[in-house]
Amino acid sequence: MTKYIEKDLRLWAKGNSILSFATRSQKLATDLMKTVGIKDSIIEMFKVGKVLRTNSLNPLSISQEDLTEIDEEIISNLDKNGLSVYHVLLSYFIVGKQTEIECEHEVSTYKTVTTTNCYLCVPKDIFNDAMAFAEDSTNESNRELVIKEYIEHNIFLANQGYLYSYVVSADGGADFYNIGVNGLNGDLLSVS
Repeated sequence: MTKYIEKDLRLWAKGNSILSFATRSQKLATDLMKTVGIKDSIIEMFKVGKVLRTNSLNPLSISQEDLTEIDEEIISNLDKNGLSVYHVLLSYFIVGKQTEIECEHEVSTYKTVTTTNCYLCVPKDIFNDAMAFAEDSTNESNRELVIKEYIEHNIFLANQGYLYSYVVSADGGADFYNIGVNGLNGDLLSVS
């Protein structure tokens, strides 16, 4: 008996042609930005090929800026490694946070606070990225299902406030992980 798979419209162009790798990644990036509530103007700039940087170091005056030369160099390196950056978030990261409850009030102490550049990114080849992290590789024969599950998982994480990012801290450390984010009037803030 043939198993019917419902067509996921996020994977398909008009008609019956499947979206190309680059277009599919751009669509995923756009869907993630919409999910976390980023301003439409930022999404539109991404659609025309311009990546912006949100400076949220001062939450009272959040602004969008053009990329620096260092940002462009990092984005170029990520691009060469199969990742497409759709937004950059400049924010603080709290290291060694310890919370204590004294009486009725919560008191937090920090080891250090550092600035970070978070390069929000998606893979150019969603299928290969999904297969690299798949627990069982039996789905390789069904590309559509693997891609659909990957997209749905990332949209689910975005709904929970997590986006995949390459994080570079001011102290020189860099790594890939999901960062906590929160939207504020269409601007994006990092939550640590």
